[in-house]
Amino acid sequence: MKDLPRFIKIGDDRINADEIVSYGFAVDEDDDTYLYVETRTSEDIFQYYAENVDFNLENKLAELDALFVI
Repeated sequence: MKDLPRFIKIGDDRINADEIVSYGFAVDEDDDTYLYVETRTSEDIFQYYAENVDFNLENKLAELDALFVI
């Protein structure tokens, strides 16, 4: 069972944790802050704006940090 992939749920997306190459906060051209997640296999970067999701961006960033930061 240790070979099973780990997934993180962000909004409506299930993302394979082993494929995440970068994540964090970014600012767009309108100075809006959003959470981004980039994976090896996706063509686009996942972007999550606070007004479009029903979760707290800071909490989700902390959850990602807990998975990856040693």
